Amino acid sequence: MKKSLITRVAFTAIAALCFIAPARATDETPASSGKKSNLSMNDKMFVKKAYKDGLGEVENGKMAKEKAKNDATKEVAERMITDHSKANEQLEAIAKEENFDISSVKAEPSHMSGADFDKEYLTMLMKHHKKDIAMFEKEANDPGAKEDSDVKQFAKHTLPILKEHLQIVEEALAKTK
Repeated sequence: MKKSLITRVAFTAIAALCFIAPARATDETPASSGKKSNLSMNDKMFVKKAYKDGLGEVENGKMAKEKAKNDATKEVAERMITDHSKANEQLEAIAKEENFDISSVKAEPSHMSGADFDKEYLTMLMKHHKKDIAMFEKEANDPGAKEDSDVKQFAKHTLPILKEHLQIVEEALAKTK
C-alpha cells in the first residue's frame, strides 16, 4: 500500500513537471541568445502593435499602388511602403536587441476594391494614423519608461513622420472628393 501511494505521488509529480515546464517555456520570449527580454509588458505590446500596423500599411500600400486611379493616392501608397518598411526594420532591430521575438506577427491587410477604392484607402489610412499617433504619443510620453529606452526613442522619432503621413493623407483625400 505504501509503495503504491509513493508510486502514485511520484508519477503525479513527474506528470505535473511535464506540463509545467512547457507552460513556463511559452512564457519566455524566444531569442537567439537565449536571454529573456528586458522589455516591459507595455513596451512588448507597443512593439507588436506598431510592427503589425506597419506590416499592414506596407501590404495595403502595395495593393493601393496597383488599384488606385488617382496619382495622389499612388504617391501616398509609395510613401507608406517606404516609411513603414523603414520603421518595421527599426522595430525588428529593437526587438532583436531586446531579445523579443516578433517573427510570428503578421499583417492584416484590408480587402478594398471598387470604384471608390482611392477614397476608401485614404479614409482607412486617416483612421489608422489617428489611432497610431495616439498610441505613439502615449509611448513617447510614458512616465514609467526609461528616457533612454529604445522603444520610447523609436516612438518619439516616428511620431512626427506619422503626423506628416496624416497630413498628406488628408490632402490626397481632399483631391478625391
